[in-house]
Amino acid sequence: MYNKSFQSDEKLEMFDSFFSALQTFVSELTESSSESLSTIELGEYFVLITRIQETVSDLVIITDKDDIKEVQKLIPKINAIIINHQDLFLNWDRKPEKLEIFDLKIIKLVLSDKKLLAGSSLITDQSTILKSIWEQKGSLSEQIREDLLRERDELILNYSVEENFIKKYEISRILIEISEKLRDDEKFIEYQTEAKSLKDEIKDRKLRLKYYLDKVKESLQYSKYAETYSYLYSFCLKLENFVDPQLISHYKTLAKALLKKNKISKDEFKQVIKEISMIEQETNEYLLLGT
Repeated sequence: MYNKSFQSDEKLEMFDSFFSALQTFVSELTESSSESLSTIELGEYFVLITRIQETVSDLVIITDKDDIKEVQKLIPKINAIIINHQDLFLNWDRKPEKLEIFDLKIIKLVLSDKKLLAGSSLITDQSTILKSIWEQKGSLSEQIREDLLRERDELILNYSVEENFIKKYEISRILIEISEKLRDDEKFIEYQTEAKSLKDEIKDRKLRLKYYLDKVKESLQYSKYAETYSYLYSFCLKLENFVDPQLISHYKTLAKALLKKNKISKDEFKQVIKEISMIEQETNEYLLLGT
């Protein structure tokens, strides 16, 4: 599936659950529609679906009401570009250059119409659009609704007491899914925001953890044990809310042992160095610091 959005990358990432729900809805529409052209209303927006026989595909454009005439003028031009690049849809050899040329043509065409660039953003009307999508999907049975509410209540309780950021993020993603099934736009948007905040914190923390771990390895290589202690202790502080507190305590003990080189046996010190050198492997098993 070729997908092009003229929202900013930052907005796409922040509201990824909303755009995912929107994309799923559009995919379901194209699969169920047998007409060559259909228009679906979503609050203040329209979904325009055009079937392209030559490429056995559907062109789907989401636009607001004020832009619909401008978009309808663009559709034949977009169709022409698609038909001129049929191989991308029917027999693409996976060479990125061909996709880049096609992508650039689409971008230039849309950006050439300045009237389309001044429109509002989909994300400002998330609640309205979500409600429109759910209305068209039909209502839930009372039993399914009760089961989902019960499951969500349990997860909300777990979420409130969970201190591990990674587990908390996983719970937030499930809460988003359940809120979507319940047609609850407020909770959907609330946990989407929570998930984005957690995701950003996890990403930032991983970068810092990798930095300190690299410094630990580097200082250890040159036997600069005072520096190793400092970097390892900082590493431990950044592990808070990521791993079992007992593991953090163990790493702090190893860090302190570096300052006691003259007070412990050579074998004990060698064991400390060996365990510190294994930290990267241990943490990568559940943190994936390289990603």
